Amino acid sequence: MTADFGKGFTVANLKNMSRFYLTFPNGYALRSELSWTHYRLLMRVENKDAWLFYTEEATKSQ
Repeated sequence: MTADFGKGFTVANLKNMSRFYLTFPNGYALRSELSWTHYRLLMRVENKDAWLFYTEEATKSQ
């Protein structure tokens, strides 16, 4: 894929992209204040209440 689309398509990144799609299927619910790094960390949080807390805190502190 790198030859066709450029850098960033490593196996690890593709797994993260797939996990992101499965975790956040509704693209409209995404927050523009959060970066890819924020979302990669949030995908690891299994507890829904903790996930909501961390999402709000990350958004507040940018």
